[in-house]
Amino acid sequence: MRETFSNPREMQEAIRERGFLPFFAGGIPSFSIEEFCPQELWFADDEEGPWEWKSEAIIEGDCAYGKFFGGKAVFISMEWFPDFVNYRRSIANLSQQESEMLATIKQHQSLLSKEIKRLCGYTKPRKSRPSNPLERMAEKEFARQVKRPRQARESYETAITHLQMTTHIVTADFEYNVNKEGRRYGWSIARYCTPEDFFGEERLQVARTPSESYERIVSHLQEILPWASEDAIRQLV
Repeated sequence: MRETFSNPREMQEAIRERGFLPFFAGGIPSFSIEEFCPQELWFADDEEGPWEWKSEAIIEGDCAYGKFFGGKAVFISMEWFPDFVNYRRSIANLSQQESEMLATIKQHQSLLSKEIKRLCGYTKPRKSRPSNPLERMAEKEFARQVKRPRQARESYETAITHLQMTTHIVTADFEYNVNKEGRRYGWSIARYCTPEDFFGEERLQVARTPSESYERIVSHLQEILPWASEDAIRQLV
């Protein structure tokens, strides 16, 4: 297997060879893009690196990308992702907020994270404030008097991460804001969709039970990670 890579094609090859490849280093050593790619390529000013290669791998690499292992980002090739879906969904339980968020994403087929926040009520629309200071004071006092205790609500990050952990959604791409000159700026924004919309429902079908898929994945990870303990591998899966 490829031990190092220095361009997006080699990174995609490493994902295909291993089947599972986390983006950042975790509990199992020598099992991440961070460890296999030279450090000088991370956030370099004069050339792109793994952070920029992610979109190309998602679009062209025939793999799924999302927070699949303990809430951390992982690439999973399509040789293994259907089995992963088969097992993870068999043990998944979604909260009401997560179910509503998933329904919103399905309705639009794909959404940027900022669009999900807006449509699911995680961001408040701006309201015009009265220009008269006395009116603003009266409005503030009225709001204080009618204020009721807020019900506990699952955070956006918790909900969107759990939808990925349960394989109900994947990252479809990363997009950037563009200035008037057409140049990208700021951090990339994740776009999410369901695996069914991204790959097609027929590609996610497997002729195995969830437990068979689970053991198949564990056996594969034990083969490519002989230095990892069985407990560590089963904890990932």
